[in-house]
Amino acid sequence: MEILQEKILKLIRGLYSSHWELEEYKDHIIIYLPDTGKDYHSIYQQVKKEVTKCVKHHFPVRDAELIFEVRNGSWNFSFKLAKTLIPNM
Repeated sequence: MEILQEKILKLIRGLYSSHWELEEYKDHIIIYLPDTGKDYHSIYQQVKKEVTKCVKHHFPVRDAELIFEVRNGSWNFSFKLAKTLIPNM
């Protein structure tokens, strides 16, 4: 899982480095956002949508669950992307 997590961290960092600060903590990828105002939930939904789309496009098959935490000041939300294994034929 660590190798996949590192690859995803590099990918997201490359795409969103000017907007987000990323960090790895144990089995989480933490995304720190700049000041976003008060509409926390819709901003979180947008980040979740972008990250999910990016990960599913570049890593459609994952043998590990990924946990993301989106933070800004006093609020944080998290989401999980389940592992996706191809069944044995």
